[in-house]
Amino acid sequence: MITRSKYFHIRELVCPHVFQKFRERSWQFIDSRLIYNLDTIRERLNKPVYVNIGDLTQRGLRCNLCSLVKEKEDVYMSAHVLGKAVDFNVRGIEADIVRLWIAKNGHLLPYSVRIESGVTWVHMDVYETNTDQKVYFFKP
Repeated sequence: MITRSKYFHIRELVCPHVFQKFRERSWQFIDSRLIYNLDTIRERLNKPVYVNIGDLTQRGLRCNLCSLVKEKEDVYMSAHVLGKAVDFNVRGIEADIVRLWIAKNGHLLPYSVRIESGVTWVHMDVYETNTDQKVYFFKP
């Protein structure tokens, strides 16, 4: 069964190319663990969470037509191209504060996450870490 979000429309989670071609069927490309974690963060913080918004259209699933993917010269296996990652911001809360909240409240998330350090947005993915950590911080 395809999991849908309580708080997000699919166009917020996939690039415009994917949404234009697949519309509501685009849900099939998003890892359900990512959706559950994202919904939990939105619900617990009780603030709007923004993935794709305005000109920022490659912060969720990215396809082979997206510029961030097309410009790669080597194999590119980002969690974004596999539907396992989002970059997001929370209204009124700086990314560092959101990362700290996730670290402190990781036990509330249904699934383990990887969080990227040192960026002005929050990157969250559900790649395996081979650790026991519920919240795993990494630098690219």
